[in-house]
Amino acid sequence: MDRESTLVSCDWLQAHRTDEGVVVVEITDGGPNPAGRIPGAVSLDWSTDLQDRVRRDLIGPEAFAALLGRHGIGPDDTVVFYSGNSNWWAAAGFWQFRLHGHRELRLLDGGRARWEALGGDLTVEAPVRQPVDHPVRPRDERLRAHRDTVLDGIGRINLVDCRSLEEYLGERTAPPGVPDDQGVRPGHAESAQHIPWSATVRPDGTFRDQAELEDLYGQLDPDAPTVVYCRIGWRSAHSWFVLSELLDRPAVANYDGAWREFGSLIGAPIVPGPLPWGVVRTAEEAARA
Repeated sequence: MDRESTLVSCDWLQAHRTDEGVVVVEITDGGPNPAGRIPGAVSLDWSTDLQDRVRRDLIGPEAFAALLGRHGIGPDDTVVFYSGNSNWWAAAGFWQFRLHGHRELRLLDGGRARWEALGGDLTVEAPVRQPVDHPVRPRDERLRAHRDTVLDGIGRINLVDCRSLEEYLGERTAPPGVPDDQGVRPGHAESAQHIPWSATVRPDGTFRDQAELEDLYGQLDPDAPTVVYCRIGWRSAHSWFVLSELLDRPAVANYDGAWREFGSLIGAPIVPGPLPWGVVRTAEEAARA
């Protein structure tokens, strides 16, 4: 994939959001946004709709197909995702839909903040969509990494820690402004390089241009598989989107078990501070590079 086939502008969405076969989806965490949604947008909650209610895991293929069917999302529809936080949750939704075999997916460049900044309409009305039969498809497990993949890959594959610098260095176990997680060890996976998700976007939330993104990830071995991780799986889905969908890097997987799993594993090689050879960039340094 590439930028032209995976990103849409607010102007494009304004012109095409009511087209037949186009479904707008807002991914949230905590229910529909009380300020409203883009007119016609389906609201899906990451924690209650897309995560298993009992096990700490994604919903399975049957539940995923049933969810989309209830919301009238067909297997051939073009789904356009957006969210707050520069598309944190939207990228996670994009990744999960791709994991389940949905091909026609787009991300609204700049997300919810960009739509609002340009004066886009919002409504509190939920759309009325006719249910459809959605097929059950097997997951494409190549897009998802598990803890053993990370453990076995230390020193052998590209491990990308896309959290904040404070989290990577072991000064915190959660992003600035969020209470620290208890029960996880601070630091990063041994051999993981720090390339923060936030370095991929401009202040308005839109993605940086191709040359900037290529330079940002230029330190990675182009011949090795890549696994990205963060604290929960949202920020790493954002980085996965950049690497897999915008830069078309092969063999990129999102470790959605994330630091909440890896940071609590007995025997996991976790180290604080920068890599010995100093490959660590703050978001500001990466943006200036």
